[in-house]
Amino acid sequence: MGSSRSYIDLYDLHLHTYWSYDATAHPENYFRRARELGLHCLAIADHHVLDSLDEVLKLAKEYPDIRTIPAAELTVTTSIGSVDLLCYGLPCNFPEELQKILDEYHAWQQEAGDAISRGLQVLGHDFTDAHRQYFLEHGFINKEEDYSALMTQVRKAVPFPPYPDVKTVVPVVKGTGALVVIAHPYGYFKGYDVPRMEAIREECHLDGIECVNKSNIPPEYTRLYREYCVQHGLLSTVGSDCHSDEDIPYIFAYHKGFPGHEGSDEWLDEILERLDKGAGCYE
Repeated sequence: MGSSRSYIDLYDLHLHTYWSYDATAHPENYFRRARELGLHCLAIADHHVLDSLDEVLKLAKEYPDIRTIPAAELTVTTSIGSVDLLCYGLPCNFPEELQKILDEYHAWQQEAGDAISRGLQVLGHDFTDAHRQYFLEHGFINKEEDYSALMTQVRKAVPFPPYPDVKTVVPVVKGTGALVVIAHPYGYFKGYDVPRMEAIREECHLDGIECVNKSNIPPEYTRLYREYCVQHGLLSTVGSDCHSDEDIPYIFAYHKGFPGHEGSDEWLDEILERLDKGAGCYE
């Protein structure tokens, strides 16, 4: 797959749907809007699960003009704490070892939900089911922006279970032929702390870095991260990290105009070339 392909920067490799615990976007709305604007490649990377894959692959057949990369955002426990990893090109039929990892994440979500309920009860709230609208309606928070602060209180009241360990997750993911890319790395890297970046790259066995993320990466760091990728033979990715239908018109309009999108079609070509060599499945 050579560099002659021209995507004119119209791709987004970090999207979430209602299959993610914190998102509400409908998968087809991404495809519909992408077709309207001429986007050529999407990766829906829901948190901790591949439960959306059947729906996404069905949509990929209905929108053959849009390349679709099966993906997930898996959070792992590392020596610096939890780290979000974008995993691209995961297989459509899960081998036994991958299914075990996905089962572990399902169990984690159940345990985390229990911890939220118990934590809210410790704080004096009569609560048994986690939902932001419930918090608003019952006066636990005054606006959605207060949700994070409430969760911080909950975590202090009742510890959350640790995420699956990087040493368990990454070898299985990479064993399927999928690529592992660190998501929104600005915080993990403490900006551009090279020794820290080297340690994370080694511990997580990174194939790449998300160099563009409108919400989480200051634009001036895109060039620095891309230069680091080139220096170390890593892939560079672009993602909006969109979570809701309400945001789709804005993030895709941003992509269409690309005033701040520093990613090039070369970046996508590099990713697809690597996926062609792996065992992953993409439409």
